Amino acid sequence: MVRSLNRSYLFLALALLLGVSSCNQPQVRPLICPPPPEPICTPGTFDKILFDTIFHGVGHWQNHITMLPAPINSAADDYAITFIPSSGGYVALISSDRASVAGASSERGVQRFYSAPFISKLRYGELKMVEEGTAPVPIGAGFYSKADNLFYFSAKAHNTDPDDFDLYTATLHVSAEGLAFSDVRELTALNSEHHFDSQPTLDATGTRIYFISDRPGGMGGTDIWYSERTSISSADWSEPRPLPEPVNSACDELSPYIPSYDPHTLYFASNGHATVGGYDLFKTRIIDGRYSEPENLGKPINTQYDETFPVALNDTAFFWSSNMPSSEQGMNLYTTTRSYMGQLAGRGKVEPEQPNVNNPQQDTSSVVTEIPPVKETTPAKPLGSVEIVAHVTRGAENRPAAGSDIFVRKDSTEIFRGKVPATGQMGFKVNRDAVYDVGAETEDAFFDVKQLDLRGSKDSLVHVYLHLPDTLVIRINFPFDDYQNPYEFTIDENGQSSAITWQQALDLTAHSALQSLDHLKQLVLIGHTDSLGSDAYNDRLGYRRATFVALELEKRGVPARIIKVESRGRTQPVARRPGESDELFRLRSRRVEFIKVFQ
Repeated sequence: MVRSLNRSYLFLALALLLGVSSCNQPQVRPLICPPPPEPICTPGTFDKILFDTIFHGVGHWQNHITMLPAPINSAADDYAITFIPSSGGYVALISSDRASVAGASSERGVQRFYSAPFISKLRYGELKMVEEGTAPVPIGAGFYSKADNLFYFSAKAHNTDPDDFDLYTATLHVSAEGLAFSDVRELTALNSEHHFDSQPTLDATGTRIYFISDRPGGMGGTDIWYSERTSISSADWSEPRPLPEPVNSACDELSPYIPSYDPHTLYFASNGHATVGGYDLFKTRIIDGRYSEPENLGKPINTQYDETFPVALNDTAFFWSSNMPSSEQGMNLYTTTRSYMGQLAGRGKVEPEQPNVNNPQQDTSSVVTEIPPVKETTPAKPLGSVEIVAHVTRGAENRPAAGSDIFVRKDSTEIFRGKVPATGQMGFKVNRDAVYDVGAETEDAFFDVKQLDLRGSKDSLVHVYLHLPDTLVIRINFPFDDYQNPYEFTIDENGQSSAITWQQALDLTAHSALQSLDHLKQLVLIGHTDSLGSDAYNDRLGYRRATFVALELEKRGVPARIIKVESRGRTQPVARRPGESDELFRLRSRRVEFIKVFQ
């Protein structure tokens, strides 16, 4: 990712080439002039927590740091993510040295670009290798400039020097088949021969480019350099110059990034300044051409390990890479998320006129409830409405779940709660402006929730299918050998990251148990693991993870006296699907089952 420099060797070689004449005074015998000392790199220490991930209880927002799901992350090194505008929103572009994706081979240890449709911060479409054509082998991150519609990246220079990387541009083509490069051009005005020029980013105007380089003239190591041009149509870049103090240090500065929505902030990584450890993420403010003292983003975003390649898609979507220990090895991609730790029942609910569920002759399939929009601080543009038709079934027989509760949430706030009519179907009209959670629950079974993203939806009618199971399965995903720090989002039955956080899933589970409390004898929690490890090890791990869930339910008001914790370890894996990979099979097998036992 970063070229390693042996400065002593370089200076000694230079002295030998110059010979004894490079000494200031003639000597009686020949001497070899010693190389000058290496630059002093003495970063300070930083230990402040600036991103609050502490649980403050029900009724508060909680921040999370979440590793991006597979296949965005892999067992290889996944260095950086950036975003390319498309007709449907964005396409995520990642830099990775994974061996193969979707049947496309790539030499392990060589970086390539891969793309996937961006659905949300933790949801992506199919990942495909970018068709790079005749482009040289890339390294590190790339950057798409909206100003001139070009993709800027770094790749191996056209020579035999293994450490020489140069800057290039390419035109990107976005289609259903993925991304493809064309018209690749070298930025000859910016590149320095036999030096590491990489990791470009541009400001919103497209007239100033930032990149890193180890060329002479910097503070030491790799520094952030910049160049300017008069217009986006010009190829005449000015002579590159290093950023002035206090940004560059005698250590390494890496991966500069300027968000398009905040042109006065420059993010970067450095192992100089005051760090938590290794490379940390920093930001500096750009005011009238001056750069403020770099600010460490703080713990727990920064760790004792390496954090690099910051990217801010907007003011709530921040991404970076880190080699902190996780369920995957090497560099992985992370993002910040947050969830509202609220009890679902009785908060902000609207009581519409209810259909007559006691009259089976009434045709309730056409009942449509108009849900008033949540009040905003600024009036929203009128986007029209979308009708959601929910089909709710329950039990092994998939019979209509008449009389069950049905609810709708927007931005974690419940905006409607009602009763499912006799047909098991109910309609709602909502604004075409948000992401909605539609769910149902019942006393003598459990619940189901589906997420609908209606932002920009062109459909006037959307169907959602909910099933209330007699035995609830929640896949709370933990790092390897961990039973106390789950990843934020649950895993669905297909092994993919869902839109429901584990906290939200346990909120619903607790509410479901409390609804049944009058005649509920026991809530049984059964922990299941994958097949790796011994029976004894997995039995303990399953029990500990189920116990963690039990304690979380107690925090949500479920009496400890009705909770029973059991473990099946690895003895009851899920049914394996034809052609299913070992990784996916193991992921689906890790789960906690909930069973209600009535008096």
